[in-house]
Amino acid sequence: MSIDEHSAKSAAPLAEGGKAIWSSKRLMGLGVGAVVAGAMAWAMWSVIQPSTSAQAELISSAHASDGIVDKKDSVVATVNGDTVTESEIAGLLRTGVDKAIVVDRYINKVLAAEQAQTLYADQAKAAVRAAQREVLATLYTTKRMQALRAQVTDAEIKSFYDHNVLDDNYKRWKVSYYLSTDANDVRKTLEDLKQGDKKALSQLKPLVGNGDGYANAAQLPYNLGRIVSHLKKDEFSEPLPLRNGFLVLRVDEIRQDKKPTLEDVKQDIIERLATQKFNQELEQARRHAKVELG
Repeated sequence: MSIDEHSAKSAAPLAEGGKAIWSSKRLMGLGVGAVVAGAMAWAMWSVIQPSTSAQAELISSAHASDGIVDKKDSVVATVNGDTVTESEIAGLLRTGVDKAIVVDRYINKVLAAEQAQTLYADQAKAAVRAAQREVLATLYTTKRMQALRAQVTDAEIKSFYDHNVLDDNYKRWKVSYYLSTDANDVRKTLEDLKQGDKKALSQLKPLVGNGDGYANAAQLPYNLGRIVSHLKKDEFSEPLPLRNGFLVLRVDEIRQDKKPTLEDVKQDIIERLATQKFNQELEQARRHAKVELG
């Protein structure tokens, strides 16, 4: 019987989950997910949602106009009394298209927008409101994260590194298992395994079948990392109850990899700390916000 025949849920009572693990060069865990290099925390994810092409263009313009903020935002055209400024077309200019062509196309866009407001007033108001919030939320996230990264101190980075980048996080195990639906069989087999019985040993299967068979605690299937991390080389676990059977583990080998230096993960730590502060600020804003669901 393969261990994959048992669901992760059935193995859940065995362990509380593997210890937070980091890869050799990147931050990998700490309980709430990967650093921004992989996926962003819930608050930032909720701010930045996938955009339509029109929204993406607005957001691009917002980013591209950063350098214009401290300068005079010059007018490039006037359409029916409404001005078109340099900052509005900044994102389009960054694509390399000639400015005259960009302005000409943008005039058509302004005219189309006017027609939308005239012919489809209610839908136009909703679209403008949604686009405005999308751009402003992106602007806030981008600018605030820049500021928070700059505020992270060397002392904070060193403290985070000392408390989280530990040698134990870089241990890797090669593990074998025996699985049976019969309680008596698994107890008898465990005794035979401890005695070095060749027939019993031949029934052991690798817990990780890919690559070299090694894995860190977090990568071991069915939350078995916590169990394995407390075993020594050649040591067997006690029978572990699954929903439909019993599992015995043996640690075949333990490998200690070298942890990265502070310099190796410094930028990841900065990103991590800035993201944490950003999420805290957004959570605080939400707590103070008056939200009424319709």
